[in-house]
Amino acid sequence: MRRARGPEGPTVPGNPVDLLLRSLSVRAEPAFSGSVRRGSPDIWHQVADIAIRHDVAPLLYKRLKQSDARTRVPADAWERLRLNYLVGAGRNARLHRWLGPVLGGLRHAGIPVIVLKGAFLAEAVYGDIGLRPMCDVDLLVAKIEMPRTQAALLDMGGVCLERVPHAAPAPETRHQDIESLCRRESHLPAVVFHHLIVEVHWTLASPTEPVRVDVTGLWHRARPVTVAGVEVLALSPEDLLLHLCLHVCCRHRLDASLLSFCDIAETIHRQRARLDWDRVVRTAREWGATRHAGLAFHLVGRLLGASVPDDVLERLVPGGNDQPVLEMASESVAARLSVAGHVSRSVRDLWGAKSPGERVKLIWGRVFLSREEMAELYPAARNARHLCPYYTRRFRDVLVAHGASVPRVMLSRDIRQRASKMAAVADWLKSGKQ
Repeated sequence: MRRARGPEGPTVPGNPVDLLLRSLSVRAEPAFSGSVRRGSPDIWHQVADIAIRHDVAPLLYKRLKQSDARTRVPADAWERLRLNYLVGAGRNARLHRWLGPVLGGLRHAGIPVIVLKGAFLAEAVYGDIGLRPMCDVDLLVAKIEMPRTQAALLDMGGVCLERVPHAAPAPETRHQDIESLCRRESHLPAVVFHHLIVEVHWTLASPTEPVRVDVTGLWHRARPVTVAGVEVLALSPEDLLLHLCLHVCCRHRLDASLLSFCDIAETIHRQRARLDWDRVVRTAREWGATRHAGLAFHLVGRLLGASVPDDVLERLVPGGNDQPVLEMASESVAARLSVAGHVSRSVRDLWGAKSPGERVKLIWGRVFLSREEMAELYPAARNARHLCPYYTRRFRDVLVAHGASVPRVMLSRDIRQRASKMAAVADWLKSGKQ
């Protein structure tokens, strides 16, 4: 395999992370170079550990199986990758069997649906439902259809994972509650069918994010596809690519698993003949997401060898991305691959705050929610005269959820540095004039 070159040059497999990225590169050829072959047995065990943790073990298994590196991987490490692929393929096959009736039920109800991310990527981009692990299914419906979609899912036997607005007795109240939720969130609380978790969205980014997704344009450009044996819709290749970039930069603030970056790289590689890069740039500008797209494209080029035209990167961010930001982003993503423990986003944001005042503001915002938000979390608070007891409970719940991360952040210099870098990158994304 030739050395995969991103914007910054070749990747040399000097450690497990580099070897994994080299193996997953979309520019990989069937044969690995001697530098990869000289990897010790121990390094392949570490590669397998990282791949399994980041949900890319099935893809790694396929890449190695198609190359001559198979004979260089220790038998037990190879067997771990093989079993991970087989188990994942079986699980995804079961999810697709349950997904078919759900999509069919929504189609029968006359509700147009765009299938997002994993369920679509597994079939249309990866070409093998076993290669793209998924724990839930994301669907996009028109905002006006959100109440009817929620009702249809429940009528099909779905069970809500959380207390949700549909519990209100009167339909008009239910409709108002869902509208209120949509003003703050991009999705409804998830509904589960057997082991299939379905999350319904009306837009691609949270309403609180600085990007402005043109939802009408998404539906205008959507194209018909077949998923789980049902005719549905999918995003255009350009919108799909930008959605994946927003997922990494907005939803996860670059703290996504390696699988999310592979999604972008694989989409660029597999859809390259259909991608209209001019439309990608125009749409990114319309959404106010040029920095998000530019940064994501840079990262998948550097890490996974994805090829994005130089003029596209220049048009997205005239003058180029800030080099210090690129370095911080790349280092943060690489560190995420080698760090076994997970630090919650709330704790990272808290540590990355620039002043004690910002930290107090973040804590306040996490604990002292509005009455409406408290009522969603604690139903009894809806008609309570005073919320003090519920705020006490909220403080306790936040402490239980995130308290374990704080000592690790305080004791780990690497995690503290990473949190600061990621906060700086997030500030850069928000500060751009779109």
